[in-house]
Amino acid sequence: MSDAARTEIDLHEDAILPANNPEITPFAELSRLMVIGLDVNQGNRALWTAQTEPNGAWSGDWAPINETAYLVLGTGSTTDGRVAMVAQTKNAPLEVHYIDEAPQGPGGAERWNAPVNLGMPDGLAGFHQFEMTRDADGRIEIFGVDDSGGNVWWIYQNPPKIVDKTEQVTPPGAKEPITVHVKVAEPPDKPWSDWIPLAGQHVSGITVSNNADGRVVVIGLGQDPKDRAVYVNQEKTGTSLAPGDWTGWVRIDNAMSGGAGSLPTAVLDKQGAVNIFMVGNLAEVVQTRQQPPGGDTWTEWVRPGMTGSVLFNVTSAIDGDGHISLMAVGEHAQLFYNQQLVSLTQQWSGWEQVGKVEDFGAIAMDYNADGRLTYFQGMSKTNSLKIVSQYVIDSTSWSAGWTMLADNGIFTYGVVRDLTPPEKS
Repeated sequence: MSDAARTEIDLHEDAILPANNPEITPFAELSRLMVIGLDVNQGNRALWTAQTEPNGAWSGDWAPINETAYLVLGTGSTTDGRVAMVAQTKNAPLEVHYIDEAPQGPGGAERWNAPVNLGMPDGLAGFHQFEMTRDADGRIEIFGVDDSGGNVWWIYQNPPKIVDKTEQVTPPGAKEPITVHVKVAEPPDKPWSDWIPLAGQHVSGITVSNNADGRVVVIGLGQDPKDRAVYVNQEKTGTSLAPGDWTGWVRIDNAMSGGAGSLPTAVLDKQGAVNIFMVGNLAEVVQTRQQPPGGDTWTEWVRPGMTGSVLFNVTSAIDGDGHISLMAVGEHAQLFYNQQLVSLTQQWSGWEQVGKVEDFGAIAMDYNADGRLTYFQGMSKTNSLKIVSQYVIDSTSWSAGWTMLADNGIFTYGVVRDLTPPEKS
């Protein structure tokens, strides 16, 4: 998990957090869920909607971030918990813009900083995917997959520069100052790096995660539809600034896993190991895990149970207690849920059908301030977006009804936890 530092309470194994009762529901984290989407009905502008308060209802409104038309979107957050986005402009000249939240206005009004133009790699015709995360230093790193060859490109916030300064200091009890030399961190001369290719493999899509120590992990999905290979590339150091600071692409799929039937999804477990899940052999979910945690080697591929159905997609998240949770979509629109009970011994609750989806599209999952999960289902036919939430933390029960966030227009979206929610009036 790569979001900003959490303000937490201790949750015991038998803790029950009653839903919809803020008076007796303790916070796991002071945050609210926010969605940023691109709306085809509003000129491809970036819009946002969010919970009105931690654990609260959704506002029902979509507000513009700026007036620019965009085509490709990625979302994330800053070190201090503000929501951030990266997007490619729709119209020439093609540019990549980075935008983050500004300090809120009177009454908690949401405001956004002006776009920062990150440019475009020389000669590149555009991107078709962006992913964003923070590294071990807290700096934002952005990854893009280009339209032409499926290369992965990398750009990051430059680290501060360290300068020597001379200061006059009067020691306690002394009358005369003395000269001391100190090293001081100052903003870098150039806020962002250039675009850097992570060469070695051509991919159709990527998933980005973090090791427990913050080092970034990029998981790539191969381009060959008959042999969907899976590759992993990890930062070797917490402050990675050049391609040589990466392990290079390593293929991790094999005959046991089968080729990837979905874009892999990745999440940290309670032992500090990155877990990778995807639809694999027999169109069921398969899993591999770092061994040891934080290392460059992976366990054999295993199954966290089977659904008995043909699966199309799977997403992962952790709940407020740190349990890995999976949601998968079946060929007959079934929605399946599975929760990891014990990471050390890999015990799972088992797949359970908790609902049905109306259409197929992009899926995501994240936790609320009280630790309950919310699942997001995009619907490609109508460009709509619905959500369904867990009843209480750790529950295998989910709401019997869906909440509509957008009934049309949103053709791509990202989910972020906003750690700077508006104060109650």
